Formats: sequence, structure tokens, C-alpha cells
Amino acid sequence: MEQLITIELLGETFQFRVDEAHLNPREIAEHLTAEIETVSEQFPRHVLKTNKMAIVVSAALNITKQYFELKTNHSALLSNVADRTLKLDDLLDKINP
Repeated sequence: MEQLITIELLGETFQFRVDEAHLNPREIAEHLTAEIETVSEQFPRHVLKTNKMAIVVSAALNITKQYFELKTNHSALLSNVADRTLKLDDLLDKINP
């Protein structure tokens, strides 16, 4: 079921749609809000009023970096599981020829 979520970021209101049941739209919104708050704390106060785009782009880059780190770790995990599965299969073949 598709949900429409409203989120406020840096004084602007945005809406996005989520239609996958296994995703938690509030959690997505909270993650983005938290990342923008973290990034905005690193900028001088005047930037919040004059260059919101720099904050949003920095947050997007951070989230993208996190995504690719997770993707890399997930691939490594899958490879590790596949290797271990093959080893276990070989051991079982030796026990039960």
C-alpha cells in the first residue's frame, strides 16, 4: 500500500511516496532528518540561511557513502557465506560419499 509521507527539512516541507511494505517510511524520514541535522551542525550558522543546498548535498553524499559501505559489506558477507557453504558441502561429501 502506497503511503505519502511529509517531512520538514531546513524549514521546507517535502513529501515522498513509499509503496514497499517492508520499508518503514518514518524511519527513512528520521534518518534523513538526523543526517541533515548532523551536517548542519558542521556549518557556520549563516550557511543555514544562505546555502541550504550545500547542507542537503553533504547529507546526501554521506548517506550515499553509507549505502555503498553497506553494499560492499553485504557483498563480502554473501561471498563469505558462499565460500563456507562450499566448504561445508565438501566436508559432507567426504563424510557421506
